Amino acid sequence: MLLLTVAAISLPRLKSWLPPLGAVAFAVPVLAVLYALLPYASGYGSYRVTMLHFAQTVWGGGEDWEHCYLVPFAVLGILYYDRRKLAVLPVESAGWGLGVLIFGLLVYWVGFRADNVYLGYASFQILTAGLILWLLGWKWMMGVAFPWAFLVFLYPLPFMDNFVAFPLRLVMSEISVDVLNLIGIPTLQSGTAILSASDPLSKLKSGALFQVDVANPCSGIRSLFALMMVTALWAYIAQKGIWRKAALFLCSIPLAVMGNLARILMLTIGTLAMGTEKAVGGPDHPSTFHEMAGYVVFVVALGGMWGVSALLEVDWVAKWRKFREALPTSLPPPPRSGSSKPSERRIPRDEY
Repeated sequence: MLLLTVAAISLPRLKSWLPPLGAVAFAVPVLAVLYALLPYASGYGSYRVTMLHFAQTVWGGGEDWEHCYLVPFAVLGILYYDRRKLAVLPVESAGWGLGVLIFGLLVYWVGFRADNVYLGYASFQILTAGLILWLLGWKWMMGVAFPWAFLVFLYPLPFMDNFVAFPLRLVMSEISVDVLNLIGIPTLQSGTAILSASDPLSKLKSGALFQVDVANPCSGIRSLFALMMVTALWAYIAQKGIWRKAALFLCSIPLAVMGNLARILMLTIGTLAMGTEKAVGGPDHPSTFHEMAGYVVFVVALGGMWGVSALLEVDWVAKWRKFREALPTSLPPPPRSGSSKPSERRIPRDEY
């Protein structure tokens, strides 16, 4: 009897979820064949591999793209978070979604012929949008717009190391030198290296006290994309309004720079205090202090993200109105000319 009651209560909800579940049952095998079974591109290798194999190779090849493993779980979590909103959306198949599907397949074919794995990424994004539109409709596409866009963090982009990492290394070394000089530690920049300044009085040459090179991990490329992903997720959950979500997401870039600046300053001051071996270690065996400095990046960046999020939640318009209301509405009249004292009323003799 209890099972029948539960079934009767759950049946309408199950009926509302049957169309999207059917769409998933159709879409997953199609995408699995295209991206997990068929060899697509050689990438940076000598023979064609599947898109999933290429992505897994890059994900596991270092710490720069390990955050990509979390993207599928984050997307499922977002969909579960929005389950009540999605449950009431009507299923109205959009015929023009078939055109988006055909365009996505065209991009897939062009990427296959050109042996370009990044066109394969684009085709996956387009095909998922086309499947949602064709099977569920425009309202569902708008309802899952954020988790669909969040899939961008799934794609490893190793070519960004050449276009972003080296410029970031130069920027981080320049900022670090400016900050160190500002706090009283004479420092010079040599490319991406940070060197102690020369001291003629002590007969010390440049780099005699410390030499710290801003390598790729310290450039911020490792934390930039991971922090952008976390900030986007937090902005979607914690903030209301598109402009607040966008403002918090855009803050992830300067916050990543701040976190890496704290790391470089920690390593530089640690080298000055303890020496290179204890503070930095070797190229293949970083010291414990060096490893701890890596966590400082996320402590500073995530703390800054929380602070910016709290500031965005404040109703600054209401605070400004209260401040205006607290101001005096009118000023006292100025004294009459020729007299520094306020005028006194003369009392007639009859009023004594």
